[in-house]
Amino acid sequence: MAVEFGDHASGFRHNEVVRFINNEVLMNGGGPEFYMAFRSRPWNEVEDRLRSVVVDPQVPRALKRACTWSALALGVRVVARLREQQGRRVRRLQDQVEEREATCWALASELQRLREERDEVVTQLLFTRSALQQAVNESDMLRGRLFQVEGVAQVAPPAHDIVPSLRANQPGPAVWPQNADHILILFLCGAEDRTQHPTHARRARYRLSHIPSPNTTILKVYLLS
Repeated sequence: MAVEFGDHASGFRHNEVVRFINNEVLMNGGGPEFYMAFRSRPWNEVEDRLRSVVVDPQVPRALKRACTWSALALGVRVVARLREQQGRRVRRLQDQVEEREATCWALASELQRLREERDEVVTQLLFTRSALQQAVNESDMLRGRLFQVEGVAQVAPPAHDIVPSLRANQPGPAVWPQNADHILILFLCGAEDRTQHPTHARRARYRLSHIPSPNTTILKVYLLS
């Protein structure tokens, strides 16, 4: 018997077909030798061996027919083996595709997370830059004020040298210091301040009534209630 019954690797599903092939091999004087010798070999070797049998004039025609039936069975076996190999290859490729897809999803999630972190960092940097610019502007403004105060402090003499001794009820003109032609102090009050502080108002009118010289430096002093 060339083909064994129940051999799933043979590629045959029906026992009737296997029985017919075995009968044809046996009826033509063949046996299981050809089938067993090439059952695990590729088809090109099977075909080469069958060709050598077919072209040999010394081989009887019946034996050639037996070898041909065995080669037919081997061909089905080769196809079944290739189909199984192809199925394993397809399953392996499917597993690889699934792994690649899982990796792609993981990379996509990681990329999305990195983008969100980048956006958050950019927002924080913009906020920090805005706060820094505001701090720089405030620093420049305070520095300008400091320079103004330092300039006024350098120009103005001590208070005891520029403030005249005035009393509200003292008659006659006020006594000015020697450098009165260089410094003139203006006491400025609001409308409400003139009513609440008449003494300050009289002093302000007195100061404004004094016409400064061209070299006089005017210092404005704001009296707040």
